[in-house]
Amino acid sequence: MAESKVGNKKTTNIFQHTEFTLGVIIVALFIFASVATKNFFSLYNITNLLKQCAIIGVLACAQTMIIITGGIDISGGAITGLSCMAMAILQRDTSLPLAVTLLVALAIGTVCGTVNGIIIHDLKVPAMIATLGTSTIIRGIVLIISNALTVSGLNKSLLAMGSASLGGVLPALALIWILVAALVLFLLRYTIFGRNLYVMGSGEEVAKLSGIRVRKMSYMVYGLAGFIYGVAGIMLAARVQSALPTGGEGYDMNAIAAAVIGGCSLAGGRGNVSGTILGTILMVLINNAGVQFGLNTHVLEITSGVLIIFAVTMDMMKNRKKA
Repeated sequence: MAESKVGNKKTTNIFQHTEFTLGVIIVALFIFASVATKNFFSLYNITNLLKQCAIIGVLACAQTMIIITGGIDISGGAITGLSCMAMAILQRDTSLPLAVTLLVALAIGTVCGTVNGIIIHDLKVPAMIATLGTSTIIRGIVLIISNALTVSGLNKSLLAMGSASLGGVLPALALIWILVAALVLFLLRYTIFGRNLYVMGSGEEVAKLSGIRVRKMSYMVYGLAGFIYGVAGIMLAARVQSALPTGGEGYDMNAIAAAVIGGCSLAGGRGNVSGTILGTILMVLINNAGVQFGLNTHVLEITSGVLIIFAVTMDMMKNRKKA
């Protein structure tokens, strides 16, 4: 009898896991769309689906780290756009090697992210307001340096990355997403840095009492997120084959939504990369399948919004129960 009770508890715990629930929904939706539409289960569409997931997925990995600390960053899309635009302009107007322009994109992202950390920690500006402000500033900078025009003439090797794939199935962009996710997973699960992020999610005072240098950690997590946004900027240029003055718009909110749907708590202290990956796939899968079914894009936007509200509501209910 005791073994039966233990087994029942384990089964209940499995079904309570966000990842299990998301996995079941994703598999069910995937099978339904494959059976009910002609083109969903085609190599072209599956490859396209992975490409759609890749950039949002990379940003969502960065958001996961920040949300775990109890913060939020709505400047991710803007930083991605700036990194993309600066790199594109350098490739168009200079003879700098490809590697140098890529490093510039990563450096810009890192600097912007670190500035967010400084404003949030040292100036005590709430994360949402701080990143809203920097997002607006960065969007203005992008428009100025690009003259509000699309920049083309990118390096051929970078352009080739947008269509390259491993074995003709796994796009290069999706492979980068996997590598970034693996890096963040390793940091969160196996390093002191990752453990400190979870402690910070319990509150600044708790973190200080635990011996964590909160200022340093704030700079590091937002700086690392900025670096990842720089990676997303490179991916965006390869995906679009150019740099748009509106590049990255809406990506930050989609990334936050993917992280929250994947189980990250906006109250901080809870979240993981595996859930974020599934949250990203579910969001993109709903849109992709909706297009295959011929649904109005505005209806799909409404569906995504409802999904986000539902995920946040469930998170708040969990937090109330714990309190």
